[in-house]
Amino acid sequence: MSAAESLLEAEKSLERALSAGQNRPDRLPGLQMIFGQLPRILVDELETISLLPAKVRLVELFASTIGDTCTLPAGAFAGVVRAERWRSWLYFMTDPPASLLFVEAATGCESISPAGLAPRKTTRTDANVMRVLFRRVARALSSAFSILADVEFDVGDVVEKIELEPHLGPTSAVIAARLSLEYDGHSGFVTIVIPQAALESIRDLLISATPGEAASPTNAPQTFEDPAWSRQLAEEIARAFIELNGVLEERPIALSEVQRFAVGSVIELQMTSMSRVRLDADESPLFWCELGKRENGLILRVEEEFDQQREAVDEFYGL
Repeated sequence: MSAAESLLEAEKSLERALSAGQNRPDRLPGLQMIFGQLPRILVDELETISLLPAKVRLVELFASTIGDTCTLPAGAFAGVVRAERWRSWLYFMTDPPASLLFVEAATGCESISPAGLAPRKTTRTDANVMRVLFRRVARALSSAFSILADVEFDVGDVVEKIELEPHLGPTSAVIAARLSLEYDGHSGFVTIVIPQAALESIRDLLISATPGEAASPTNAPQTFEDPAWSRQLAEEIARAFIELNGVLEERPIALSEVQRFAVGSVIELQMTSMSRVRLDADESPLFWCELGKRENGLILRVEEEFDQQREAVDEFYGL
């Protein structure tokens, strides 16, 4: 073994020793809380993707190094993930069985043979499908972290070989979570790798949190609010559908004119190309928009918010 290799091995041994000490996940109860609820949240994220129901289970939460966790075998994929608030990169990885299972499930497979899926060469299409999984993992992880901290994870490239970011090296200490992803009785592993340096800003929260209790970043007095439930409720409300209308012109007309309407009737409007369009959401005015055209369709560009009070005043004075 060369001197350089000996030095590298010594550094790795030191990183493992540190990871086995103060940075062990069992000394970070907040982290255990977060990853303890992650499988349930991820199942909810995956339920609309495929006909086959997904089962997710946390297998292991452990301290390691980049070099020991981020080597991908053939047929595996990794998502390179940015946590802007932490100014750090994470890695989501799937082993070959998990990759094949998710691609099959997400592309309409109704059942999987008891013998399982035969290994095959991966394609770029597979990578694009895996991006869907990594985005769902990112959303689930962000939701799980919300009990302690607000952080968003942005999935970038999906790769078959990880090129480490400049500030990371093979000996960089990480926290890794290994999840079992199962479809129709067959399973593979999804691994989430978080550099320990990324957690420094919330380490105190991870240490002080106790099971069943969400620590507050601002040390606010304890309340009976459930942040995870509140976030889920907000997300459900955000996904609700409302009716959106663009009102070109409104003018009063006599009932007798309405009675004369028939198929083929022509209704003249006073609007011009410079007229503004009012955008209503569920019958509530929101914005004034400019009407335009793109290719073969009409488009609206939001110009300004609809000021309910100002519009009422203008109408009163006939403006």
